[in-house]
Amino acid sequence: MKVQNANNSSLKTRKLIKDTFSEMLSEKKEINKITVSELAQRANISRATFYAHFDDIYAVAEEFKTELFDALFSNEELGSANDFAQFFETIFLFMKRNDENYQILCRSDVTLFYASKFIVLVCNKFLELVYNDKRIKNHDNIELEIRVFFEGSLFEYVKYCRGQSAFTLDDLHVFAKEWCRKFIIGRSI
Repeated sequence: MKVQNANNSSLKTRKLIKDTFSEMLSEKKEINKITVSELAQRANISRATFYAHFDDIYAVAEEFKTELFDALFSNEELGSANDFAQFFETIFLFMKRNDENYQILCRSDVTLFYASKFIVLVCNKFLELVYNDKRIKNHDNIELEIRVFFEGSLFEYVKYCRGQSAFTLDDLHVFAKEWCRKFIIGRSI
């Protein structure tokens, strides 16, 4: 049975486990190379303490990922974004502030776990902005265009995180703003 009350000690232990997991994921690159025994030893806790908080390593990974998403999508600025520029600025500012954590995720095999959720959330918010923008008249294949843009951008971001891209996060930011500008012009006709 997992710890039910969220007292200070329990919260600190969960944070210690997630921080240790993050370090190990950064080093090992693959979640399946992290064992509960090794994580518990490195965090200086017992296996029983680990299992009092999490079912397995994948549960730690899921919580780590979920916290990053929750922080992004509970961001009041993003939620209240009512134009495209504010939308992109909010996402890229958040990504810069959390660059280390996103790089850990993107360099590991955990990437596949979060990529599809990220795409759905971002595309849905962007579509909401599109359908609320009176300038945009042409909606032909709009969902496909948006999805291809965001999936391609995410793929390039993962390459950036893995050191396999010639582009920086700032380059991607500039490109996204320019794509958006052209998107609005092209869809206003």
